[in-house]
Amino acid sequence: MSFQELSSRERGKKDSSITLDNIKVDICIFVFDIMFSNGERLLALPLRQRRNYLKELFPMEKPGYLEFANEMTVEADEACLSNESMLTKVNTFFEVACKSSCEGIMVKSLDIDAGYCASKRTDAWLKVKRDYVEGLGDSLDLVPIGAWHGNGRKAGWYSPFLMACYNPDTEEFQSVCRVMSGFSDSFYIEMKEFFSGDKLLSKKPPYYHTDESPDMWFSPELVWEIRGSDFTLSPVHHAAIGLVHPSRGISVRLPRFICSRADRKAEDCSSSADIARMFSSQTRKMEVVDRED
Repeated sequence: MSFQELSSRERGKKDSSITLDNIKVDICIFVFDIMFSNGERLLALPLRQRRNYLKELFPMEKPGYLEFANEMTVEADEACLSNESMLTKVNTFFEVACKSSCEGIMVKSLDIDAGYCASKRTDAWLKVKRDYVEGLGDSLDLVPIGAWHGNGRKAGWYSPFLMACYNPDTEEFQSVCRVMSGFSDSFYIEMKEFFSGDKLLSKKPPYYHTDESPDMWFSPELVWEIRGSDFTLSPVHHAAIGLVHPSRGISVRLPRFICSRADRKAEDCSSSADIARMFSSQTRKMEVVDRED
């Protein structure tokens, strides 16, 4: 899709093309950190000092155009598990972020080891996602039905995997999502050995329903527990298609492998009806609109 023209994939008509000149989008910049100021490198400064620089540089917010990212500060003397009031505030802050369709929150050190470490993972910056918290993530039992060839460090392995649920009424496997996180290197090696020989299919079976085109198709052999942040409608995946939306299926945002379910057969995985119910009951409600024009 070019930057000069956007076309409607659903309608698929030439006269449905629109140019960028006809599109107006309001953009708001959310500022959360600063690395340089007036030619001075600030990466080594603690976060508390960088935030002060940020407020001096942008003393006024302009709602809808330039705003500071939402934040809350917990001082050292408040950060203890016995402080129920503070724990309630933190939990509320996290829940509001999740309900606003954010992945979660970042927990950062303010003063100790609080420099900006670009492109590095440190204990001073901790990511807390919805699916990391027990009771907030939605867990599904899905079947790997295909995969792509891995790239980079995963070259020679399968990554990502295409996951599917089962519709017992039609005896079809319907795709739900791609999964590429939560696996160990040893698991990748094990799966490359497992999905070989007669477990690799020469073409997509008629009982696999998806608009995805993986590099290889698997026979339905395994069941994996997958946890994601929430559910969303998808034009590509066919899980529960027709149960919530007439032409779109349901997918999972930020899916992550949890474990193998050796106790379950492929037909015993999560059903399309299960996924439709979970979509309808999720905390973050989505407006489902069917456009026929």
